[in-house]
Amino acid sequence: MSKEIELPTDYYLDNFLKLIRHSVEWYEPLLKSEERKWINKFICLKKNEQCLLVRLLSRKGCWFRSDKLIYDEIKSISLALMELEAAEFVTINPHIEVKELCIHLLTKPEIVSLFPQLKANLKKDQLIELLPADLFKHHDSLTFSIIHLSHAEIINVLLALFFGNTQQDLSQFVLNDLGLQQFENYSLEAIEPFFNHREQLDQLLTVSTLQSQYYQDKAKDADSLLALLENLPKDISHPHVERKKQHFINLLARDLERLGEYTASLKWFSHNQLPPSRERRARIFDKLNQHEKMSDIVTDMLSEPLNVAEQETATKLLNKLKRISGEKVPRVVKPKIKEYQLTLTKTHKRVEYCVKEYFEALGYEVYYAENALLNGLFGLTFWQAIFAPISGAFINQYQYRPLDLYHSDFRTKRHVTIEACFKKLTEGSAQDLIKIYHDKANISNPFVQWSRFDIHLLERSIQAIPLDTMVELFQVLFSDLKLYRNGMPDLILFKDSKYEWVEVKGPGDKIQDNQWRWFSQFLRIGVPFAVANVDFNNRISS
Repeated sequence: MSKEIELPTDYYLDNFLKLIRHSVEWYEPLLKSEERKWINKFICLKKNEQCLLVRLLSRKGCWFRSDKLIYDEIKSISLALMELEAAEFVTINPHIEVKELCIHLLTKPEIVSLFPQLKANLKKDQLIELLPADLFKHHDSLTFSIIHLSHAEIINVLLALFFGNTQQDLSQFVLNDLGLQQFENYSLEAIEPFFNHREQLDQLLTVSTLQSQYYQDKAKDADSLLALLENLPKDISHPHVERKKQHFINLLARDLERLGEYTASLKWFSHNQLPPSRERRARIFDKLNQHEKMSDIVTDMLSEPLNVAEQETATKLLNKLKRISGEKVPRVVKPKIKEYQLTLTKTHKRVEYCVKEYFEALGYEVYYAENALLNGLFGLTFWQAIFAPISGAFINQYQYRPLDLYHSDFRTKRHVTIEACFKKLTEGSAQDLIKIYHDKANISNPFVQWSRFDIHLLERSIQAIPLDTMVELFQVLFSDLKLYRNGMPDLILFKDSKYEWVEVKGPGDKIQDNQWRWFSQFLRIGVPFAVANVDFNNRISS
C-alpha cells in the first residue's frame, strides 16, 4: 500500500512563486508596469500576508466575506488583512452597490433579514431585482467585513504565461504533487517563449473571457451571440490563440444558424477555414436554395479537403447536389460485414456487459475496451515520438501532450523518430511495449487510458494481433490522429491465438459514421471484426 502524500500547509505559496519566477524570467518585457509593481510589492510582503493573498487569488471573484476566510496555517487573518490593505492589495468595507453585495456575498435569508420589506417567498434572484441600484451604506449591520481584492486579474495573467492556456490553474500543481496526475519527464531544452508580444497574451485572455460569458449565459439570443463575436480580437498572430478563436467562432455561428440567422451565420463561418465552417456554409446555402454557391463550396472541399471527415462530408453533399439537379445517384452500398444476432435476457447492466458475458460463457476472453486498446498500443509504441523535444511543442513540465499533436505537420516534424519507432516494432517485438508499459505506468499520455488498458489486455493483444496488422492500424491513425482515435468497436474477443473486435448494438442502435470508417479500414487490412445486434427478452433479471 502506497504511503499517503502530505503536502506542507503552505504548498500553494510555493506554487504561486513558481508562476512569478516563470513570468519574470521569461516574460518580464511583456508585463505591464502595474503588474511588475504588483509582483515587486508581493515579494516584499511577509509570508503570512503572502499566504492570505494567494488564498484570495485562488478563489473565484474579487468579493469576499471576512467570516469565510478560515485558514489554520495563517496567523491572525484580521491583522493580515490590515497589512494587505495598507499595501493596497485589498480594500476593507469599500463602496459596493446593494445588488452587488447581495449577488456575491449574501444568502437569501440574510437578504430578507437585511431588507425586511421584501417578500420572503420570492427566489433570491427575484429579491435582488427588487432592490435599489444604490450604494450600500450600512456596513455596521453586517456580522462581517467586506473584502475587495484589487488586481484580481493578475492570477489569470500569471497562469496564462506559465501554462499557455486558460484551462489549467494552481490545482494542476497539487494534482502533480499528490501523484494524482503524473507527467512525462520530457526535455525542455527546445523550450521557447509561448508569447512573443503582450497583445498575444491579452488576446488569449479576451477570447477566454468571452467563452466564459457564453457558457454562463443561459439565454443565448442572436444579439448576445453577435455581441460576443464582435468583441473577439482581430488579427491574431499567435497560431494557438487564433485556433482557439476559430473554434469559438464556429460554435457561435452554429448557434446563429440554429436560430435561423443565416446571413450572420454565413458571415462568421466565412471568417475561418477550420472545420466544420465550410460544411455549415454549404448546408445553409442548401436551406436557402442557393445551390450554385453551395456547389462552389463543395468543389473547394473536394479539391482540398482539410481532413478525412471533411472529404467524406463533401462527397455526401456532392451527391445531394446531383439529386437536386435531377441526376440519379447510385445508392451507397454498405460493405457486407459479419454479424451476430443475439437474443439475451434483459438486465440492469449495460448492453455491452451483457454481450461480454455471453461470449465469456462461450469460452472467450473478453475486454470492454472501446478506443482504449488501439490508442493505448499506439501511445506506447510512439511514446518517444509523442514526447520528442520539438521546438514549441512543450512550454512547461505539466503537459500531457505536445501543443502540435493535432496539427497537419505533427508527423513531418517527427519523421525520423516515428520511423525509428516503426522499425523497432517490426524488427524487434511488440514485447518491448510491456517494458514501456511498466516504465511509464500512470504517466499522462494523450493516447493511453490507463484505467481501461491493463497489462493483461496488452499482453493478450500482443500475443494475438500480428505485427503487420498493428503497423497498418497505426498508419490509419497517423492519417488523422484526432478523427481515428474514436470509433473503434466496444469489445475485443480472444480465444487461443485468435482475436476479433465486436461492436455492440442494442435495439434501435445504428452503426455511426466513425464506426463505418473503421470498418472500411478493417476490411481493407483484413482485421477480424463483427457487429453483435442484440434483442432482449421482456423480463429483467438482476
